[in-house]
Amino acid sequence: MTVVPLAIAVDLRYRRWRHQFSLFISHDPWFRPMVIQAAGKYPNLAEYYQKNATKFWDNFYKRHKNKFFKDRHYLEKDWGQYFSDDANSANVKVLLEVGCGAGNTIFPLIAAYPELYVQACDISPHAVALVKSHAEFKEDRVNAFLCDVTVDNLLEKINPSSVDVITLIFMLSAVSPHKMPSILQNIKRVLKPDGYVLLRDYAIGDFAQLACTFLLLLHAFNL
Repeated sequence: MTVVPLAIAVDLRYRRWRHQFSLFISHDPWFRPMVIQAAGKYPNLAEYYQKNATKFWDNFYKRHKNKFFKDRHYLEKDWGQYFSDDANSANVKVLLEVGCGAGNTIFPLIAAYPELYVQACDISPHAVALVKSHAEFKEDRVNAFLCDVTVDNLLEKINPSSVDVITLIFMLSAVSPHKMPSILQNIKRVLKPDGYVLLRDYAIGDFAQLACTFLLLLHAFNL
């Protein structure tokens, strides 16, 4: 198994940033009533968000549908060699997209690589429904299914050692660091021995972190 990162750096500052963002949410007038209610039942808010992840992500996709994230056409340029067909192999290349959302990775890739077959899973039933209702969805190209990879065994949906490439795009940052090892063990079961894990996530000092820090400052000074 080979891991190919596009942008990732996780250390103690990552947790500090997540803590700062939690403080911002806790003081926001719209979120504050929900936070107070949650804090009464779960002193550790991280536990609350983890236990209710399915509900939160499903509400997210019900509200935003497929309008929130842009299609990731840049993946063809950055990782094209991992998706393209192997001229020496007669087998179809299989991709597993973990945390597929509304399909912003899937559909640009199947348009660019006609021989690519995609297994796509998400924790949100509404996200999976959005993928299946997409105009470019075809059952012979995409198998979209519901799965929480922190607890559900992928072998119940996918044959062992059958996947060439697995993508984790802004997915690991959405789960507790304590869950990450079990996720990696889960995806390893379905990945071929010479397969690739393509990883993209937030990095220390990247634009997303700087933008969040800027919002925190505006909020702190009531600007």
